[in-house]
Amino acid sequence: MPRSKTENIRNAFLTAARDVFLEVGFANATMDAIAASSGSAKSTLYRYFDSKESLFSALITKASQEHDGEIINFLYRSGHDPQFSAPSGNAIDSLNFPDHEEDCQYALIKFGQYILTSFHTPQSLAVRRMMIAASTNPDVGRLFYQQGSARVVYHLEQYFNPLIEKGYFHSSDPHVAACHYFGLLESEINEAGLYNVTVQLSERQISDIVSRAVEVFMRAYVHKFPE
Repeated sequence: MPRSKTENIRNAFLTAARDVFLEVGFANATMDAIAASSGSAKSTLYRYFDSKESLFSALITKASQEHDGEIINFLYRSGHDPQFSAPSGNAIDSLNFPDHEEDCQYALIKFGQYILTSFHTPQSLAVRRMMIAASTNPDVGRLFYQQGSARVVYHLEQYFNPLIEKGYFHSSDPHVAACHYFGLLESEINEAGLYNVTVQLSERQISDIVSRAVEVFMRAYVHKFPE
């Protein structure tokens, strides 16, 4: 079977699985329901995925890879040509890191706007609620965490490390710094989103939340941040 056709079938199963997971939850989803949603025979589904767990793993990995490129692009865009394309994770060491606090501030603003625009949406929040419920299975919860927020924190940690080493930031643990900035982005709206109170943010709300998060973070970590 040509690769493009195979990939199309595989993606159709992933889309069907996502829809079923969101509709009935991971625990209640079945391979029968996923096959029916895709319009294919269950025997065909099993040729691509041997369980709903493998479907879930593929979905999370695919989403993580898509977001990785965008996150890296926002963090390392400062000082690069507008046509700069995000490198793979193995190429991060070859990047030019920001030379000034202003570059870092700009990158964190763009990064924060991307995070809130991408992850504080009705669908993304529905996925998070579903995963909280499904995390009674620790393997499922661990996978979602490792490929989700832990990946975001990892990229921030890699970004902050040379800034700390160069002395732009106060001496600190880059992992803790990453957790602090990510936490500041979520602190104003995370629970309201999870509890289905505020599931969509306006551009103005995103801009204001990110500006406050960046200011607090920079004041805490940057030497002689301007008053």
